[in-house]
Amino acid sequence: MASQNPRLDVYDPKTLAVMDQAFASIWNVLRADDPFRNYANDSELRVTIGQKLLNLVADGVTDPSRLRQITVESLLFPSR
Repeated sequence: MASQNPRLDVYDPKTLAVMDQAFASIWNVLRADDPFRNYANDSELRVTIGQKLLNLVADGVTDPSRLRQITVESLLFPSR
């Protein structure tokens, strides 16, 4: 379950670097899945990914592979 009130103290520099790494990896997976989408102007998708990462980290997920897996699955298979 996603945190409604994420703890801000979990976002230390190391965790932010992991989130950045996960974001880049997620972005690459999504681009490969739909290469014709206009990613350069898709700010809604960027916000959605960022919010998902913030919530996952607040819930204790800090492994970049796990962050990527959970986020990509939630975007590609939203009904799961």
